[in-house]
Amino acid sequence: MRYGSITKIFRFEAAHHLPGHHGKCARPHGHSYRLEVTIHGPIKDAPGESDHGMVMDFGDLSHIVKNSIIERLDHQDLNTVTGLHTTAENLAHWIWSELTANGLSEALLCRIRLWETDNCFVEITQQERN
Repeated sequence: MRYGSITKIFRFEAAHHLPGHHGKCARPHGHSYRLEVTIHGPIKDAPGESDHGMVMDFGDLSHIVKNSIIERLDHQDLNTVTGLHTTAENLAHWIWSELTANGLSEALLCRIRLWETDNCFVEITQQERN
């Protein structure tokens, strides 16, 4: 059996703050987030099927991420929507949980990379979730 990985990149704008933080992030502010979702799994060998030769159709992955994450977070206050202390690390784990709760296979989800700025990101992998 052959395996492969695919990654899809998404963007959203959102505000948050970190109560109790000893820095400027304690105040409400916003980011232009970039979210990378990577899945890894067997390449489907199903001649005649729409997803033959794919781990997953990019459109199917986009549908899940847009419906469960982007539409909920874009132009929102992340503290209010998630109920978290909205560090990038906590947000990445929240996104992982939401993706798997909304139809993305835990077995396929390989990595989440969440960029807060052009040069700062957090990454979690399947191994870190186990």
